[in-house]
Amino acid sequence: MTHEYIKSLLSTWSEWRIRRTDGGSGYPSKSAFLTIPGGGSWISEIDSQCYEVDDAVCQLEIDYKDVIIKHYTQTGTKQQKAERCGCSIRTYDARLIKSFELILIKLNELRKVKEYRRLHNR
Repeated sequence: MTHEYIKSLLSTWSEWRIRRTDGGSGYPSKSAFLTIPGGGSWISEIDSQCYEVDDAVCQLEIDYKDVIIKHYTQTGTKQQKAERCGCSIRTYDARLIKSFELILIKLNELRKVKEYRRLHNR
């Protein structure tokens, strides 16, 4: 169940990440149509959540970060993605599962810090 939650977050994050960097449209990454309802599909709550997931992914060790980015933002078969990561499919799968656990831990830490700051006005 926990992995399904993380997979859902990462699916939303991957679409957000791809669109945010350009989406092939030629618009800059801070274009208003990416965040305004009606002009794009992203609302501030999704942006906020995706920024948190992005922070968590960016904090991962390089092997885990690499697997997550390739798995969720690049095309190709699992074999091709594993080869791009320089590992076997078995190692790729193990890193992917471990990444889910690490992302959940990072998200919990980030949310605790946000809650602490909110409570202490910092």
